[in-house]
Amino acid sequence: MTAQVLASAAIPQSLLNQPDARITRQQYVALYRTVAASLDDEMLGLWSRPIRGGTLKYLMLSLLDAPTVLVAFNRFVRFWNLLLDDYRLHISTKNDLVRLALVERMPGTQVTPLGHELMMKLAHGIASWLLGRELALQRVEFSFARPRYVEDYAFLFPGAVQFDSGMTSIHFSYQDCAEPFKREKHELWAFLNAAPGAWTFSVFHHGSIVAKTREHLERNIAQPLTIQALAQALHTSVRTLNRRFAEEGTHFQQVKDGLRRDIAVDRLTNSNTSVAVLAFDLGFSDATGFCRAFKHWTGSSPTDYRKDTRRDE
Repeated sequence: MTAQVLASAAIPQSLLNQPDARITRQQYVALYRTVAASLDDEMLGLWSRPIRGGTLKYLMLSLLDAPTVLVAFNRFVRFWNLLLDDYRLHISTKNDLVRLALVERMPGTQVTPLGHELMMKLAHGIASWLLGRELALQRVEFSFARPRYVEDYAFLFPGAVQFDSGMTSIHFSYQDCAEPFKREKHELWAFLNAAPGAWTFSVFHHGSIVAKTREHLERNIAQPLTIQALAQALHTSVRTLNRRFAEEGTHFQQVKDGLRRDIAVDRLTNSNTSVAVLAFDLGFSDATGFCRAFKHWTGSSPTDYRKDTRRDE
């Protein structure tokens, strides 16, 4: 079953043994759709009961004629509270903030990090689509521990992210939530056809400093870039950059290494580029330095990683 699901998304099964392996957005969407269809569960079996196929469509239809995002959020909360047994969603306003929180119905309910991530992203992604622009995040809090892939959060939750909180919640400006929107049914069908990509990956988002940094580094990846050069390119100061990195739970070197790792993983998996050429393309002075860094990132040498990921092909 697992092999068939992975094959349908063109994902080598050996990637399951690589803790820092990466897949493309297209592979993620294909995998999500395949698992959802096979389970008849649009939330991938992550909650106490299946979320049957068609749920997202009827959720969106209930939101489409809401006058504001705040009204849409209230409907979103009521809708999910009809479905979930283990958690309930709660909406509140305080100090000019709107908070959506996942509250345990019974103390000691098991926390499934991916389920919490998807629910918060669903709320944010839907609201951003309704508005036709990125709904700015004030902060996101998760009730589980900081994961090893924390730098990836910048692409899903562009803002301050906290872990080990009392409950999982997402916070928006009341002013933004009071903004009216207008969407038509024909637009909704395109949104649904693009799910889950349409709500997982924000097509409007350009605000995260991590995203801006990765975009700049990717264009200049072969260059020996420093945070000073980045600050100059982004017309800001090093101090401001460091503050914004800290707000998003990371730092410059971590972002730079994360991008290099992701590019290396993709090219080792999907191309025949030699290790020496790849090292040069990623801005390393020699292959030895690249091999040392790659083993630190993934636990494997580039050559072994390539062999492992292609063993299933």
